[in-house]
Amino acid sequence: MVRIGVIGTGGMGSGHCNSLPNVENCEFVGVADIRLEAAQAIAAQHQVRAFQDPRELLEIVDAVIVATPPMMHREVVVAAAEAGVHAFSEKPLSLTLADADAMIDAVNKAGTHLMVGQVLRFYPVHRLGKQLVDAGEIGDVIYIETDYSGAYNASRQRPSSWYGTVGGLLENGIHKSDLINWFGGTALTVAAEVDSFSGNEDWEDYTVSLIRYDSKAVGILRWGGFMGARGTNDTIIDGSKGSLRLDMGADLAYLKKIGESDWTTLTPDRETPNGVVGEVSHFVDCIRDGKTPLVDGIAGRHAVEVVLATYRSAKERSKVALPIND
Repeated sequence: MVRIGVIGTGGMGSGHCNSLPNVENCEFVGVADIRLEAAQAIAAQHQVRAFQDPRELLEIVDAVIVATPPMMHREVVVAAAEAGVHAFSEKPLSLTLADADAMIDAVNKAGTHLMVGQVLRFYPVHRLGKQLVDAGEIGDVIYIETDYSGAYNASRQRPSSWYGTVGGLLENGIHKSDLINWFGGTALTVAAEVDSFSGNEDWEDYTVSLIRYDSKAVGILRWGGFMGARGTNDTIIDGSKGSLRLDMGADLAYLKKIGESDWTTLTPDRETPNGVVGEVSHFVDCIRDGKTPLVDGIAGRHAVEVVLATYRSAKERSKVALPIND
């Protein structure tokens, strides 16, 4: 059994605590939060130990889920690595590439695992889509279009919490930054538009990124509440032999080959663990089997890099080549 603790008991931290009892081959043993009363409340609910200092939790676990605000990820992940403890970091992995590199270096030195909570890879419809693409059902991927966009809901004011210091694309749109990378490969260039209807230069209402990949695929990522009355979370993948549409809301995939007149509806496997339970189950399996996590530190870093390149492109009004420096 892999002994797991949770550091940070806010929104996602609480969610992980609720999910852990459904994860096989692990034992939920404790929580840590600088707000000791919050940790104690969660601990009482799940009958685990509570700590204010995360380093005390690290002494009794094999792995931790890091659900602190992202500006604290580096400190916690590095401390875990130095203690020989595996780390699952909530997204985004970091706010800077320097912090991501420090975490990756620490786990490489320690020989521990680092996984990033890019949960969309563990949605059934996205897993099915990746299987179909990898099996060559639509041929070579030429174009990818993915949205994390809602109906028009602007202008947005900057939140007073830590979230307001991060930016919407980096904190929330990072989900689709990772997903489009999963299908596209390694991003080579980013050209983007970022804007705010409220006039906040660094608190955006929408972003549009045009991404060129090493696979020669081109991708468009749209994020924000600016899409009129519709909004969509769909992903469309066009290839040399056909097209896929992945409907995240309905959890259904649609496949159409070149020359066909109708779309074929495909239902993904929903029996295996998915969502948060699925990603943490994968993390546990990687620890037990010595496998590299599907979303390791390098993948988590690249999702951050595409977002930072988006911000830079819009600010400089230029196409940004990757890799970039902070």
